[in-house]
Amino acid sequence: MAGGVFETFMAELAERVEMGQSATDSDYVTFQCSVSANVKGGVKARQEILLRKLFRITPELADVFDPSVIVESGVASRIAELGASVSAFVGQINGKYAATNGEDMFKATNKTAQAFLRIHKPAKDRDAYKNFIDDLYFLFRESVGTRLNGVWPQSFVHVNELRTDLRHDVDHGDAGKVRAKRRKARSTFALYGGTGTPDTIEPVKFPLVQSNVLSAIEGDLRAILLKGF
Repeated sequence: MAGGVFETFMAELAERVEMGQSATDSDYVTFQCSVSANVKGGVKARQEILLRKLFRITPELADVFDPSVIVESGVASRIAELGASVSAFVGQINGKYAATNGEDMFKATNKTAQAFLRIHKPAKDRDAYKNFIDDLYFLFRESVGTRLNGVWPQSFVHVNELRTDLRHDVDHGDAGKVRAKRRKARSTFALYGGTGTPDTIEPVKFPLVQSNVLSAIEGDLRAILLKGF
């Protein structure tokens, strides 16, 4: 399994390096820059990135490691970086979109203003994780309205599915549809958190889920900015 993870990491790294400034994953950009520039602290930075990618590519492996290893992945600082990066990309996209369409893509509200203040803080329990997903919903579903013409980036779709599960909206409808919604919500959570559910995982894993979700959103925002409208 470890070999497969490493091969996946190297393949993704090579792809991002080839993409250059178009790369959508800032962790890989940082990794390559630390190699090329041989900067002080580069070894530690690369080790942290390798651990984070390990937990992103195969998130269930977090169950195998001691919680101290999760801390050593630098996940808390990564969440802060991603929160700032996501906020910056939203501002850039709004500026570019407004220049053409006369309005922001992501409408500012009291909810989104508070969300931007909170998403860079690690979630330490289920309630904090639930609030985090709510904040992402306000930012990347509710605030967009119809301006994406129904063509949602995958991470935005996942945010909606993760929130539906947390708010138990899956319980509405006939039995077959309820089961299908639950399976879909669980499979989406597994992409970011591995085994378990928000009700059963260890609290130390919530920041990993948070980092993985934010990283996916950052990548989709970067792609939107590069692709244009």
